Amino acid sequence: MAQKTVTTTVSVTPADVLFLSWAAGVNASGMFREALTEQMTFREIERSQLIRQVDAALRAGYDLDDLVAQTSSMEDLDALLEPTSHRHEHTNE
Repeated sequence: MAQKTVTTTVSVTPADVLFLSWAAGVNASGMFREALTEQMTFREIERSQLIRQVDAALRAGYDLDDLVAQTSSMEDLDALLEPTSHRHEHTNE
């Protein structure tokens, strides 16, 4: 299964741009991932569990846009993937 990589744009202030130009070795995407990890820890979301759940949802026929539109928490994602949940039908035609 091909994975879809999602990119995003982050707005930075002029001071941020200047600092990043001074510190050319700074890994901004790494800093972003580190900040996400901190927030996930704060919200008690286990990254490996989230990865498993998202992979399961993608295999079940949901796409990332579906997940964004239909969930806002791990509980929502769990409910979406419950075996009795038939909210999304996927056909391979």
